[in-house]
Amino acid sequence: PREEVVLGWIGSPSTLAYLQLIRVPLARLGRRFPQVRLRVIGASAVDLEGIPVEARPWTLEGEVEELRRFDIGLMPVPDDPWTRGKGGYKLLQYMATGLPVVTSPVGINCQIVRDGETGFWARTPEEWEERLARLIADPALRRGMGQRGRAAIEAGYALELSSRRLGEILRQVAGKRKG
Repeated sequence: PREEVVLGWIGSPSTLAYLQLIRVPLARLGRRFPQVRLRVIGASAVDLEGIPVEARPWTLEGEVEELRRFDIGLMPVPDDPWTRGKGGYKLLQYMATGLPVVTSPVGINCQIVRDGETGFWARTPEEWEERLARLIADPALRRGMGQRGRAAIEAGYALELSSRRLGEILRQVAGKRKG
């Protein structure tokens, strides 16, 4: 038997419905790859046919450990004004943990994920299925994308870097207020 591959999603009950956007590709993947599981963190189990789903509660203390149990991070979102304004935090979490990701190319997601390098963009159910199938079938691809994603997060979002940027902004603002 092949080793289990965990597709992971972390979020809140208010965004759990976004998983319905990819229910058909997930069901098809569950039938194609019996070793695939979907793990949902932070919301009750979602009812998806064709793929085993495990729901786990979110805790601050357990968040990183739960993310480390994923093999691939998922972020499906519809393209609407609300999601175009979202911050992509889920992607940052996944990538900081060294996970490859598949996301809807909406809003800032397009800046966070370099398609084909640190993860995949997927617009249609067919693209979701094809990109996830590639990652499921290829552990080396998962590992490489995850490593490149982690490096991108360290280079662009690390606390030290963000602190420096914030300090520069505050100095600029303070300098302008003196005049």
